[in-house]
Amino acid sequence: MNQSVKRLGKILPLILIAFLLFSGSVSAHSVVDIWGKANEGTGVIFNTPVAMAKDASGNIYVSDMSNHRIVKMDQDGNIIKKFGKLGSGNGEFNTPFGVAIDNDGNILVGDTANNRIQKFDSNFNFITAWGSHGSGNGQFGLAREIAIDSQNHYHVTDEFHDRIQVFDQNGTYLYQYGSRGTANGQFRLPQGIAIKQDANGDKVYVVDTFNHRVQILDVNGNYLGQIGVTGQSGDSGSRLFYPRGVNLDTNGDVYIVDTTNHKVKKYNSNHQYQYSTDLGIYYLEPSFPSQVLPLGDGYFIVSDTGNSRLIKFRGYSTYASVQSYLGNLRNADGVFSEPVGIAVDNNDDVYITDTFNHRVQKFDNSGTLLNKWGGNNGDGGPSAYGINYWQFIAPKQITYNGKYNEMVIADTGNSRIQVFSKNGSWLSNFGYYHLSFPMGVTTTSDGYYYVADTGNNRVVNFNPFGVFVSSWGAEGLNNGEFRQPTFITVDSQDNLYVVDRYNSRIQKFDKSGNFITKWGTNGGNPQTDPLDNWGEGNGDLFLPVGIAVDQNDNVYVTDSSNNRVQKFSSNGTYLDTIGQFGGEDHNFFSPQGIAVGANGDIYIADTLLNRVVKFRP
Repeated sequence: MNQSVKRLGKILPLILIAFLLFSGSVSAHSVVDIWGKANEGTGVIFNTPVAMAKDASGNIYVSDMSNHRIVKMDQDGNIIKKFGKLGSGNGEFNTPFGVAIDNDGNILVGDTANNRIQKFDSNFNFITAWGSHGSGNGQFGLAREIAIDSQNHYHVTDEFHDRIQVFDQNGTYLYQYGSRGTANGQFRLPQGIAIKQDANGDKVYVVDTFNHRVQILDVNGNYLGQIGVTGQSGDSGSRLFYPRGVNLDTNGDVYIVDTTNHKVKKYNSNHQYQYSTDLGIYYLEPSFPSQVLPLGDGYFIVSDTGNSRLIKFRGYSTYASVQSYLGNLRNADGVFSEPVGIAVDNNDDVYITDTFNHRVQKFDNSGTLLNKWGGNNGDGGPSAYGINYWQFIAPKQITYNGKYNEMVIADTGNSRIQVFSKNGSWLSNFGYYHLSFPMGVTTTSDGYYYVADTGNNRVVNFNPFGVFVSSWGAEGLNNGEFRQPTFITVDSQDNLYVVDRYNSRIQKFDKSGNFITKWGTNGGNPQTDPLDNWGEGNGDLFLPVGIAVDQNDNVYVTDSSNNRVQKFSSNGTYLDTIGQFGGEDHNFFSPQGIAVGANGDIYIADTLLNRVVKFRP
């Protein structure tokens, strides 16, 4: 089981590649409710923590992204100060990613959705801010993390422009280095950054995420070396898989957050591999970590982003062990840890797969919790995953089968489909010998099941008893081929719509698997490199996830990595856009699941902000 569970991250690096941006039009849909807010009285502190920094006194600063603030604490997790709120004024933030302390003790914050860097003194008094959205000098596509060199210059990863921009202490643009590519000194969506200040010359460590490596450069961007193999993912001392964070301790030892392997890997100052924080069967602990912060004496803290907490480790010569957890889990009733799938039944009750709590939560249409099920009696948490018939491992799409009045769930980590009654009673499961990490499932009017078999890049058809009938598709770019199919849905004519994620398109079939049409970036004609399928215009898609059809057979797609929802006619004609990147009520950060109620209400899983937003036309 352990190897099977670990492979899930290699198929589904959804959190990682969803940290992307779109600025577009706003639809005439209004927000009528938001579900999933956690009460800090329960001990919950963080909501998607990402980068961290440490001041000269050893205090820790955490970019608490989905709470739009910076949290200052001591190394035992005692809160010293919470600073900031959602907004665009001085001292306000919108999904801040980066935080750093400069050589004078000032605090730098990557205020990402506001497309700027803000600077404060050590007491959080505002000093200055700079930046705007764009590709020019001093502008950002996505300002991610910040590192400080020995001249007290600020190096900022401008992720979408595949470059590092360098500023002086006043925020004045100085120069930049990098461009898109795979050559030495080039990047593909760089994310984390750290600098080793040295009298013999500073060394800059840049996490070159989509090239699966960390590059070592001088402060002018000249290539010195790397950890990882360019363009080749893996899980070993020499291989990384979508790494996201990097930091160094006072000895010059290097810590790399190997995000999609769910590990931190340590290397000595000569870049020789030492060990990984492999937690064995606790594969989802940490879940999609973002950054690591060495504390000294072998201790380090990891931002366990998927579980919205910090994990403190004690490192030894060949291994590291967990010392403590900082911040309670987001597993209270009505609270989510990565909500992904949504379905609405014939009574207008709403079902949500609470993915990293490994459970399903059921609500009435006003947001009142009615039921929950999964491991730990539905109480959730990282330990709730399992292989028994009442348990899940990171469930994804959920759908309502009206013919048999049942709920059908893609139990992704267990490579199976599970079927429950509407009150959560287990009915059946199937697919073990045919599926590999399926993300999506739907049913046609005759009660047949259709599964987006993600790991095998195909669609599989089962009869109402869960018996295999047929399949179609293979990995590729052509009609009827897929690269990581995710969610799947059906219209009133039993036509099937499949989200072909890495090809950034939707494919439409009849229920026999005959291709009908497609749409998306470049008209649904993809290129090999997923980044080349990135489009931001109306009707374009980039790494979509979810899909739903309303009573008029209009199709809604969660254009996840453009942070928006697009509405199309049943033949793919663009109709409307809902939302854009941001933490405001009407905006999103990586929307994934979506469902439409009988009255036209639209429920959207705003996954990385750990909430469900209900819209009404």
